[in-house]
Amino acid sequence: MIKWNITSRHHPSLSTERFYYEWAVIHVALMVTNASTMRCFKRYVQHFAYEFEMIPDEARLLPLHPTKWQSFAEHWIEGIQAIGPAVSSEDYRGRMHPHSFSDSTMELHLLQGTTVYERPDFKSGGVKLIHNLKLKAGVSVEQFNAFLAEKHAPLVLDLLKARGLRKYEIDRQLGLDPNQFKGTLFEKGGVDQYAGLEEFWFDSLEDALAFGKDPKVRQALLESYGQFVDIQASHSIYMTERVAFDFVTREATPPPAILNPDSCEARTCYDDWKCYLPSLVKPEPHQGNCYRERP
Repeated sequence: MIKWNITSRHHPSLSTERFYYEWAVIHVALMVTNASTMRCFKRYVQHFAYEFEMIPDEARLLPLHPTKWQSFAEHWIEGIQAIGPAVSSEDYRGRMHPHSFSDSTMELHLLQGTTVYERPDFKSGGVKLIHNLKLKAGVSVEQFNAFLAEKHAPLVLDLLKARGLRKYEIDRQLGLDPNQFKGTLFEKGGVDQYAGLEEFWFDSLEDALAFGKDPKVRQALLESYGQFVDIQASHSIYMTERVAFDFVTREATPPPAILNPDSCEARTCYDDWKCYLPSLVKPEPHQGNCYRERP
C-alpha cells in the first residue's frame, strides 16, 4: 500500500471546532457510503492538530508552518491510479463537492512509508508528531532518502526509543502530477512540497515535547537534520491520530458510528451502501425507529 496525504486547515467561514466536526463526523459518513471512495481507499486516518499555544517553541525541532495547518489526512491506496477515480468520479463530485469545510489551500503528497520501529503492543491512535522535511540545497533526492534511512533514522531510534516512542516511520515522496486534480477540490493544493516525512507516535504529549527540550538530544538531531534537510523550510505538526476506517487490518480508533451495524446511521443507510462493504452483515430487526426494513 502507498499513502496519499492531504494537509489542510479550516475554511475561513468556519471555526476550528466546526471544521473538526464537519471533517470527523459528516465527511467520514459521506466517505463510507460512497461507492468510488470505498473501492479506492483501503484505510483512512485523520490527524487533528493540537492548539498551537499548547506547543512551546522551545520544544519544536522544526518550525511551525506559517499557515498553521490543522489537519492531516492519510489515505491508503493500492496504486497511484486509484486517486483519479476516487476524487473525479460522478458520485464523489455529487456527494463531496457540496460539502465544503476546508480551505482550498493545502499540501498533497504521495508517499511510501517504511516502519523503522514499532513496539510489540503498538496500536494506532493517540499522540503523534509529524515532520515535513524540505530538501537541503545541493542534496539530491537519492542522497536525501539514503541519509534519512541509513543514518538519521537509526539515530532517532537510539535517542528516542526509551522516551515514550511507540512507533517511528519514515516516508519518501513518490511524486504527484498536479494535472490529475484539475476540476477537483484539490486543484489548488501544493504538490510535493517536501522530500519526505517523519512520523512519531508517543505515549503522551509530554513525551513528544520533552525530547525537544533536552539540550543533548536536540543538538544531536539538529546536527543530523542539517546534513540533508533545509531546517527553516521544514515544519512540524503535533497531532492526535484517529483511524476512521481500515479494511486492511480492521483497525479503527474508534470506528465511526456508521460502521457499527447496530447504530442508527448504519441501519438507516444499509440499503444504499451494503454492496460497498460486503463484510458488514445485515443488521437484525429490532424495536425502535432506527431500522429500515429492506424491500
